[in-house]
Amino acid sequence: MENSAIFAVIFGAITFVGAIEIVYQIYRLTIIDAEARGLKHPKLWGLFAINGNNSSGLLMYLIGRRKYPITHLSESSRKDMEQRKKSAGIGLAFLSVGAIGMIFTMLFG
Repeated sequence: MENSAIFAVIFGAITFVGAIEIVYQIYRLTIIDAEARGLKHPKLWGLFAINGNNSSGLLMYLIGRRKYPITHLSESSRKDMEQRKKSAGIGLAFLSVGAIGMIFTMLFG
């Protein structure tokens, strides 16, 4: 196998891991937020938020949640949200590095 093909596979895997991490963290953040706002079926809202290619589910959730103020958010949930935001940032970094690496591999491979 050629070196450029190997690098393309490696960077593709890095991109995939980053994308999966971001999707999972958005799902978990939505669940925590929906529970704090007292919405019914928070897991369904989490699935709804990650649904769609253009993030329309997340936008609909963000628009719809404005009617429900945060009623109970424990300190542990707040810390969990902060940790998940950092994890989503790491996933975004993986996604970016993988995409940039794939572009460089295609251009200069």
